[in-house]
Amino acid sequence: MRFSRLVVPLLSMWLFGNLYEQVVWNPQLLADPRPGSLVGVFAAGSPIYYYLPWGPLAVVLAVVTRAPSPALGCLAVSVAMKVLLITQVNPVFRDPSVSRDVVHDHAVLWAFGNGVVIIAVAAAILLIQRARRPDRSGT
Repeated sequence: MRFSRLVVPLLSMWLFGNLYEQVVWNPQLLADPRPGSLVGVFAAGSPIYYYLPWGPLAVVLAVVTRAPSPALGCLAVSVAMKVLLITQVNPVFRDPSVSRDVVHDHAVLWAFGNGVVIIAVAAAILLIQRARRPDRSGT
């Protein structure tokens, strides 16, 4: 099996994980911004166990299988944004000493950043799919 066929399904898993967080987890946090409510990075229920195998593998395979440059650019944006969110925003959600207002403000920031990730990964998937499609122009 060619590894390039795995790129889109793996990116789709990453996309739908982010979409789930955007539609389910973040609205819950916005409605009830409880300090210290996010589980630890490696605790049971942490999203790292979902993302860790699929996200990095998808990006590496996209690079190795020579996905189109615009798709790789979209993936670079999504990885950079996710790194910022994980390292700068998520720790605030784990801190029980911050105020509810700080948690709420960071949840809004997280929603916008994660929205960028969703759009960038979806665009990468579409660009990769378009590049795979055979030319039907007849020339």
